[in-house]
Amino acid sequence: MSSAAASDGSTSTSILVALFVECIIYGMFILLFGLTWNVLLKKRQRSSRGTTPLLGVSTAMFILATFHVGIGLKRAMNKFLLGIDISTIFTASYLLKSAVYTMQTLVGDGFMIYRVYLVWTGDKRVVIPLLVCFMADIATGVGTLRSLAVAKNAATRNAVIELNALIATFFSLTLVINVVCTVLIAGRIWVFERATRNTTQVFGNRLRPAILLIIESGAIYSVALILVLVYFSIHSFAQYIVLDPLVPIIGAVFTMVIVRVRMDSSSEVTNSAIPPVRPVSDASPDIVALELSPRGLSVETSEVKNHTGSENV
Repeated sequence: MSSAAASDGSTSTSILVALFVECIIYGMFILLFGLTWNVLLKKRQRSSRGTTPLLGVSTAMFILATFHVGIGLKRAMNKFLLGIDISTIFTASYLLKSAVYTMQTLVGDGFMIYRVYLVWTGDKRVVIPLLVCFMADIATGVGTLRSLAVAKNAATRNAVIELNALIATFFSLTLVINVVCTVLIAGRIWVFERATRNTTQVFGNRLRPAILLIIESGAIYSVALILVLVYFSIHSFAQYIVLDPLVPIIGAVFTMVIVRVRMDSSSEVTNSAIPPVRPVSDASPDIVALELSPRGLSVETSEVKNHTGSENV
């Protein structure tokens, strides 16, 4: 078997497997997207604060994921039904597919930074470095798409080298943003949990599960990105098997956090910003309610009346 035939076989296999994996994760995303709308619309009946941005972002992610699956299906049909060669990345369909992935990544990264901004109450020492990384992320993403468009007409050796460098940089930047934001949000919750230890001892620990949720959701995306970087660096066709599902993974992780927090019966949903961390007295314990929403990590304190068992918010 010639090297060209082997390469074509590897390309065909990666296309089919990537589409199969992406469709599975897209199906999960459909379920999570429906649950997200359900829980957010129920909350909207009580209070509309904080729900509109979440609905908008989740819908945008779902639309982008749908487009990405559709493009992948069209490329597969071109390959296996029409015999069109799609092994090269310098095609209009691959450019469009890359544009959708870039937009989905930037939406996810931008919202992660927004959460950090709210959780850390706008602390410039935390937010500004992340914004610099995000601006670099945007510039690299746009540069990658531009290089793809230019190389589509004239794929020179220098153009390919520049494109590979931009792609690796884009993957690296979004990985850094995701890991740093995850650590900052989880760390902020951990600090608050330690400061309200007396409360959690009386009413149960409700913040530690939130820390685990944030770390788990961040780890899913981070591991996928690391795999893409590894396969990309060794020029393996397996990179596409991991890369294509990233678009629905971003949306699935985003909606998973909303659904798990909203459907946690032990957590009370509020829309207030984080108050300054302060000790909680044993005489007047507080109930801490946590919400991960566009208004950030929200906590609310409620005085408990021991003689009636009711709460005054």
